[in-house]
Amino acid sequence: MAEQSEMTKERWLQRRSEDPFWRKAKEMGYPSRAAFKLLEIQKRWRIIKPGDKVLDLGAAPGGMTAVASEIVGDDGVVVAVDVNPLQITRPNIVYVKGDVLGTRLMHELQNVLKGEFFDVVVSDLSPHHSGDYGLLVEQQLELLEAVWTICRKFLRRGGTVVLKAFEHPSLRRFERKFGRGFRKFERYVPHSSKKGSSEIFLLGFGYRGVREFIRVEPASAS
Repeated sequence: MAEQSEMTKERWLQRRSEDPFWRKAKEMGYPSRAAFKLLEIQKRWRIIKPGDKVLDLGAAPGGMTAVASEIVGDDGVVVAVDVNPLQITRPNIVYVKGDVLGTRLMHELQNVLKGEFFDVVVSDLSPHHSGDYGLLVEQQLELLEAVWTICRKFLRRGGTVVLKAFEHPSLRRFERKFGRGFRKFERYVPHSSKKGSSEIFLLGFGYRGVREFIRVEPASAS
């Protein structure tokens, strides 16, 4: 079993080294190939502007965080959330160790924002792939619901959201609910997505701003 696991790791490392976007990320100093997904979306829609407050969920190792940080500049901030640490540090990046399915993240974000709101929320979150695609989709939908709850609490009216999902008929129900929260809704598959991947990004433009039903429960003592 150990030998099989090692071979699997070796094949994964080989595929990664052969990935042109992974090599390009290394050459350009980006922590991961995810940077190019956000760069594509930014080039097409200009979702992030200088001075913006951006929330990056599932940020580690920091590919999208790095791109957002470059765009918002010194007058903006990128709040990067992940259970794992970032591989990038900059003055305009605030790292929050947190889990979108946990109970404390809402309080952490409240403390960072101090009554303000995010202009843009991006999420590259995905569960660990167990090989069971049905389970993967179910877990991804759970993550999408958690992110949507965060957006409804902390995204400003008129703001933008970018969410990673996986193509599946069960995604449609979430899409309809998500799309109603925005003036414009788009689906997009970046050219930099891995070949053969079923990932797709859901984009909401012009958040309508319904917040009244979202409560933050009192934090438990730790």
